[in-house]
Amino acid sequence: MKNKLLVITLGICTAVCTVIADYAYTGQILDERFAEVMRYEALNADPHTRYGGYSVEELGHGYEKPTEVFGKVLLDVPVISQYPELPIGCEVTSAAALLQYLGFDADKIYLTDNYLIWDDNFTYDDQMVSHGPDPYRVFAGDPYDWGYGCFAPVITDTLNRYFADAAPGYEAVSLEGINSADIEKLLNEGVPMIVWASRDMKPYNYREPAEWLLNDTGEPFMWIGNSHTLVLCGYDSACYYFMDCDDKDEITPYLKERFLNRFEENGSQCVAVKIPD
Repeated sequence: MKNKLLVITLGICTAVCTVIADYAYTGQILDERFAEVMRYEALNADPHTRYGGYSVEELGHGYEKPTEVFGKVLLDVPVISQYPELPIGCEVTSAAALLQYLGFDADKIYLTDNYLIWDDNFTYDDQMVSHGPDPYRVFAGDPYDWGYGCFAPVITDTLNRYFADAAPGYEAVSLEGINSADIEKLLNEGVPMIVWASRDMKPYNYREPAEWLLNDTGEPFMWIGNSHTLVLCGYDSACYYFMDCDDKDEITPYLKERFLNRFEENGSQCVAVKIPD
């Protein structure tokens, strides 16, 4: 009889504990969803935005989700320096780091020599007005020597040329205009992103020597001085974390507000990779 009562008591206790645990877990999920909704509302952003035709959840398919530790999410992106070989090649170095995170054996030199398209054809006309390439179409300059750099469409095309040879089905996707809520959701899914900001998140320089007329269209263009490309690979309550190829030895944190200011000023340019289903 005593054993029967003990079994019944244990059963009741187990059931009660299960209900309490389930209630606590459900409450935590609801709190997280409410906080997420509040973040989108604060940003005046649409949580259903699609990037390159994909939702955030679809972009995260196939990635290994990281473990959040005391509110910090960090992806194990390898740290690569652009120096000494590529003194202005931060964009392609960041692309190489992203590929290595995905498990590809591609270094910055191989990617530059075989898949990055660059154009260092800068000239002056009779009025001493400078003419040069469009950084939205090609790398403007020589990444091994001198020049300026390139923007998200060029790195998207570079990665997709690489994937066409090495891994059909993988796809680099431009996430232009992405908001901070979706940035953090992608990091939660395990997706690192190549982003355009500035060196050490310092203010940009706007100066005439970095102005030219585009060779293709004749339109005026100004390169933003002090711009820089990094791999965004983590966050906590105060900072975002980056693989910063500007001779940094380890993953580097920058305050969220400073990064977002530089990021938005540089067109909110962002590139991620969609793993095939």
